[in-house]
Amino acid sequence: MNKIFLVVAFVAALAGAFFSTKTLSLVEKNIADAKEEARPANVKIVKITTDSCLDCFDVEKAVSDFKKQNVKVEEEKTLNFDSEEAASSIKQLGITKVPTYFVTGEVTKSNLESYVKNNGEIKADTFVFKKVLPVFVDADSREEKGKVVATILTDPSCPKCIDPKLTIENFKKAGIKIVDQREASYNSYEGTKLINQYKITKIPTFLFSSDIDLYDNVKSSWTNIGTIEEDKTYIARNLFLPYRDLEKNQIMGLVNLTYLVDSTCPACYKADQVQKPILTQGYGIALNYERAVDISSFEGQNLISRYNITKVPTVLLSADADQYANLKNVWKNVGTVEADGWYVFREMQQLQGVIYKDLVTNQITGQAAPTPQGENK
Repeated sequence: MNKIFLVVAFVAALAGAFFSTKTLSLVEKNIADAKEEARPANVKIVKITTDSCLDCFDVEKAVSDFKKQNVKVEEEKTLNFDSEEAASSIKQLGITKVPTYFVTGEVTKSNLESYVKNNGEIKADTFVFKKVLPVFVDADSREEKGKVVATILTDPSCPKCIDPKLTIENFKKAGIKIVDQREASYNSYEGTKLINQYKITKIPTFLFSSDIDLYDNVKSSWTNIGTIEEDKTYIARNLFLPYRDLEKNQIMGLVNLTYLVDSTCPACYKADQVQKPILTQGYGIALNYERAVDISSFEGQNLISRYNITKVPTVLLSADADQYANLKNVWKNVGTVEADGWYVFREMQQLQGVIYKDLVTNQITGQAAPTPQGENK
């Protein structure tokens, strides 16, 4: 039994030593793999630039972003686009846009895999940066691409209409290089020519020249704004109100606002102070004119009778309000749309505790109760 026990113990010791050695070897391999993963990739960077394009893509920033990866830059140099060495690299690597950069060295190292995939491609064991944004120089034609011309079709007879220049400024802030901004009245020779050529039905509007097609951020969202024509001209067609409808030859979206008030109720809420900002700022309603009508006047009594109004102050909006989809969608919760198209506000509780008069009971509702005599104020 002692011999058997010794044999078993010896075998167990050998097995333990074997598995310990194997485990230690595996741990050491994992440590080595982790160190290799953490080690910066040794790379060399070559930039291709052009001095003639002052508005071109900022390749220095792109290179700076690459350097933020886990890399060790052993060498960095710059080639001029016009040089023979640059021409050779452009041909060999299939570069189509300048300025750009490419990287040699350990570009296939795993810690660069994600960056390489999202920003370019590996060609001939070289990482070629592809995300060159406009403006850039086309490597084949040597022409500058991405410089956009904006043309605004104006309507001088509608000062309250939308101003396309505000929208164009937003495009500039988003990085669109607009090098020329022109204006033409819609009824001028140039304006009429553009309207007929592109079948434009709403103005004021704006058009972008074909180079705008190079901006992916604009191209991907333009269907919400307008159309892209066969010649790559971008035309804004989905306009904010108010605008001129050329087919109807009238201004759309100008609303007349009437405040129905009660001069005998000085404590009642002021509709022009409470509801006007909601309508103009909250829902973008453009006002043609606004006026106050007292319930004691002939017109006031006529409005009360015609629309069966029971609570004042209130507001009435002309039928043009129906063109504002957001307002139209919520109005059923706050008022009525009459047979003649006018919008009448009725649900006072939606204004959260305002003071108003009930014309049926002749009582003022929402007024604070008087302070009892002798109580400190």
